[in-house]
Amino acid sequence: MSAPRGSLVVALLAGCIQRPIPAGDPAVPDVVLVSIDTLRADHLGSYGYERDTSPFIDGLAARGLRWEHARAPAPWTLPSHVTMLSGVLPQHHLAVEDDIGIAPDLPLLAESLAARGFATGGFTSTLFVSRKYGFERGFDHFDDGGITTTKQNLAGEVTATDVVDGALKWLGRREAGEPVFLFLHFYDTHYAYDPPAPFDTLFDRAPRDDDARYKKYHHYLEHPLDPAQLEHQVAQYDEAIRYVDSELERLHAALEATGRQATWVITADHGEEFGERGSWGHAHTLYPEQLRVPLVVSGARAPTAGVVQQVVGLEDIAPTLAGLVGAELAAGDGRVLALDPAAQTDPERRFLAETSRFDTQRIGLWEHGMRLDIDQAADARQLYLTDSDPQERYDHLLDLDQPHVQAVLLESHLWAALGAPWECAQPGTVSARGGLIIQAAPRGRKLGCAAGDRFAVYPLDAEISHSADPVRYRAGEHPPEAGAPLRWHGGLGQAVRLTPEQRAQLEALGYLQAGPDDRE
Repeated sequence: MSAPRGSLVVALLAGCIQRPIPAGDPAVPDVVLVSIDTLRADHLGSYGYERDTSPFIDGLAARGLRWEHARAPAPWTLPSHVTMLSGVLPQHHLAVEDDIGIAPDLPLLAESLAARGFATGGFTSTLFVSRKYGFERGFDHFDDGGITTTKQNLAGEVTATDVVDGALKWLGRREAGEPVFLFLHFYDTHYAYDPPAPFDTLFDRAPRDDDARYKKYHHYLEHPLDPAQLEHQVAQYDEAIRYVDSELERLHAALEATGRQATWVITADHGEEFGERGSWGHAHTLYPEQLRVPLVVSGARAPTAGVVQQVVGLEDIAPTLAGLVGAELAAGDGRVLALDPAAQTDPERRFLAETSRFDTQRIGLWEHGMRLDIDQAADARQLYLTDSDPQERYDHLLDLDQPHVQAVLLESHLWAALGAPWECAQPGTVSARGGLIIQAAPRGRKLGCAAGDRFAVYPLDAEISHSADPVRYRAGEHPPEAGAPLRWHGGLGQAVRLTPEQRAQLEALGYLQAGPDDRE
């Protein structure tokens, strides 16, 4: 049974604030961007959930704007966060694998707000949103919890309390009248969903030593959790949401006590599957339980309240926040959202999403209430009509007696959305290792090309080579040199090297493969 609303308000004295937070500038409200890792939209009360997981967030939503249909571009942390903080989609920023970070020349939201005169503070809690991947750029102060050291790992040791305590201490060191941009990333709703007391027994029994320990995504396809254990895991997940919600309430109260005004943005990088497709986890599929995320904008600069039905993406957050404060952010893939329900339009938009984690090679496109899902590794396709089937339960390609011109059209749009960043500078044969060459449609692993021919590859980071050059090139690592038979016209990520300790930590959590049969 849900606990009564408001019965678990966390005292403001929790955590040690070194100095009182100074007053802000009423003419320039602060900006607080909150990313709650692995948070499904449909587990918040404001999105219709039956448990009282999110009273504070629900209050923000009631006083501000809530987008009913916000989409993530990927079902895992790194690519979605790069998109969130840049407005650039994965097919352009290319941080799509654990060994690719943020490109040095990719414009970031924190840089834009810093140039506009905001003090910028970032507080994160996972390796995939850390300085290891370049997320510190643009922040005056960036605290990733020391997770790149041997003392901490990704098992949830950096808690929501740690994140909020760090933010409050940093706020206490600001100058009076100085506007701030706070970026807060919480990892508590990522497995192992292990909130502290009293949250750990809000919706279910306390954890036990014999509870299921997460293995790999593919393991649960063959060995699903029994219903009682699955119910307990969902309850723990919901308890973790309530814990993060309480910490956000603590931060909000501390800011309000000083009279500071702020624009609050609440969102997530992706969701979590709890048996909807027969398994448990994320990063492997593109269904709504993994790609539908919350988006709430409330407080200053959001003068009207309402629910927006317009479909939007994480790529819209950075340009919207930059536009709100009059900052300049180089054009990316996102759009500036109107913060007035009456001003919302339904523009012609397409939303590409993909994941190549663990050789899954899933790519999909949503447009006009339809979504095409392609499992490239299995050469399988599915078509969903999301207006009438928002949970994507029924594959309309099973209707063999119906023409499927929609699927053909969506697939042409999907491959076109990848662009054609590679070019043959010389005639010859292009080969792809671990991927397919795309030229209006998949062409296979080899392509005979004339000088000037353009193409893409999928997965986005697949290696390619030209018959006139033994070097293999990979988008996101290094471009061909001048005079090479291949040219690159896209963006570039930044190569990242993980230490053995970091790789072992990620393998333990299922983020990396530890062997050919060990997959998340």
